[in-house]
Amino acid sequence: MNKLKDRYNSLLGKIELLKSQKESKKQNLRSLKIEYEDLSKARFVISEVAKLTQERFQKRVESLVTMAIKSVFNRDFEFKLIFEKKRNKFECRPVLIENGEEFSPEDDRGGAVIDIISFAFRVVLWSLEKPRSRNVFILDEPMKNLGKGEMLNRVGKMLKEISHRLGFQLILITHETQLAEIADRTFAVSYDGEISNVQVGRFGIDRRTGKKVFIAENKSKRKLLRR
Repeated sequence: MNKLKDRYNSLLGKIELLKSQKESKKQNLRSLKIEYEDLSKARFVISEVAKLTQERFQKRVESLVTMAIKSVFNRDFEFKLIFEKKRNKFECRPVLIENGEEFSPEDDRGGAVIDIISFAFRVVLWSLEKPRSRNVFILDEPMKNLGKGEMLNRVGKMLKEISHRLGFQLILITHETQLAEIADRTFAVSYDGEISNVQVGRFGIDRRTGKKVFIAENKSKRKLLRR
């Protein structure tokens, strides 16, 4: 009889232990469920933030690059970034659209379109940095593939417009007078075979001839140097 009683008490203790473990498991399950719901909400929020960030980045890039290529080439270009999911990863493909037709910037064999796009792309990426790493861009002989003439004048206006719009200083190193003319201040460097001479000034209109000339700054007088 005592053995049966001991056996009963032992089984009763195990039952109570199992009940306690069951309740503990239930509590853990409830905690895991709450944690899962919180993680699901956090994942949704992160996904939405990433989506908004991508959309903001996409709009900023497309807007600035479109403005740049339109102003330079005087054609109805539109620049787009196409995001495609491949191998469980998103890839970005840049395209140009004109008159409803889509083509790759790489189809431009002369390289002029790519010159403009790459410059505008670098600038807009800089503008999205927080904090911004610098506010000065140095361009050494930029836009070599664009040739001369009216298109180069439009390049100069585009560079000045972007620098004013995004608030950075632009330093150009160039042999092209058409680009130098956009500068607020110009450093003209010449070499006479022995010494490099630097004159500081700007381009302005000669009142006598009506032509654009380089006006050098001089403490004693203003000197006009015809180009």
